[in-house]
Amino acid sequence: MGQALILFIQFFTRINVPVMIDDVEEKFRRNIQYLTVFGLLLGILEAVIFWLLQLILPVWLAWGLFLVSDGLLTGGFHLDALADSADGLFSSRTPDKMHEIMKDSRIGTMGTLALLYYYGIMIGGGVALSQQVTPLQLAFIAAITTMLAKTGLSLLFYKMVYAGAPHGLASIWIKVKTWQIVVAQLFSLIVMALALGLSGILSYLAILVVAYGYRRRIIHILGGFSGDTIGAFAELAQVTFLLAYLIFSRWLG
Repeated sequence: MGQALILFIQFFTRINVPVMIDDVEEKFRRNIQYLTVFGLLLGILEAVIFWLLQLILPVWLAWGLFLVSDGLLTGGFHLDALADSADGLFSSRTPDKMHEIMKDSRIGTMGTLALLYYYGIMIGGGVALSQQVTPLQLAFIAAITTMLAKTGLSLLFYKMVYAGAPHGLASIWIKVKTWQIVVAQLFSLIVMALALGLSGILSYLAILVVAYGYRRRIIHILGGFSGDTIGAFAELAQVTFLLAYLIFSRWLG
């Protein structure tokens, strides 16, 4: 597991770990079951940043800076995928043209709006939660929110239909085994159940529902997934969680 975590750090973050790993693609595929463990460890780091900031700043501002820290630590890896996917999917073009738009390094109107909507919901959700939970509980939520980006990714690896470039980044996840995905999902579910109770479990189920709908829609429009459309769901999983948890935690009291 140690080598897998190093590989994920090198791939998903800007943290420099000067360790050479051979046969990267195969090790990625064989260790997907640890992806959510990595997500939680990254989340704990970001939650510590939030906790320290809220000691000297208003909680709402500390939450906003927690989101900034995530962008800095990861290099906006999934944010870029979200913007690219929005530009392509909402272009009303042919599938081939959509893929071409996603590969364009420039950001368009829909990509900009997607990022604005994402941060609007994430900041608003955090501010709303800060009014009904303690700062320590909000730190737990911050860690889980970061973890769920990787939970969302691994969900889409189940019998993944690939439609990207022949040797594109996401092609390494085509043959991920079902048991690996189940292990990754169970880890996330247990963490959410222990930290957030029934509201956490229901929020996880909401992510499953959204993932199912997203998968069907992407396959219908594009014929399968690319690296961008997979990465975009990492952010959608986080948004789904925050909205669902807000609803369920208020509903269940």
